[in-house]
Amino acid sequence: MKGSIFLSTKNTAERIIEAALHLVSEKGYTAATTKAIAELAGVNEVTIFRHFGNKRGILKAIIERFSYYPVLQEEINQNVTWELETDLLNFSLKHFNFLMSIQDFVMIGFKEAMQFPEINEEIANIPLLIKHELIHYFEEMHRRGKIRELDVEAAALSLIALNFGHFMSRARLGTIVSDMPTEELLKMSVSIFSRGLAP
Repeated sequence: MKGSIFLSTKNTAERIIEAALHLVSEKGYTAATTKAIAELAGVNEVTIFRHFGNKRGILKAIIERFSYYPVLQEEINQNVTWELETDLLNFSLKHFNFLMSIQDFVMIGFKEAMQFPEINEEIANIPLLIKHELIHYFEEMHRRGKIRELDVEAAALSLIALNFGHFMSRARLGTIVSDMPTEELLKMSVSIFSRGLAP
């Protein structure tokens, strides 16, 4: 077992996650074997099984680390104003900026998911959690008379798709399609979206 390239001050689980992420980023999901991960993290392979069960357990931990869900949950629980356009713009800006901060990981996920269904299955858990938080938000907004009666699941999915579409365009194409500042673009999109929900 070779020494870890990661700081020894980090706990074992963190070193394993970082080693796995490094290998997946550099060589792909196939090459990131538990043996290779253990070697890079400076641990025995059995330690990986003890902490994560298997390679999929590590994948799940990586995806949870890069999940926007806790950020959204905090926004809804602590910073919500119950003013539709204000809240949705706040959610959208935070979501967009979060995705841009992990864009390399997102792109790797798309590439590798074509070959490994388990990646798709784990990644799908994130928008599902975001969807449920947004559904609860829209239900409460309807109860307060702030939005009309509508299919709240469809509204939640539409907002997720809107934000993800802007992210994909900017991450893949940069400013080729438009050089409009992101905040201005999201503000206009959220304004149009919000009008469709107004009572």
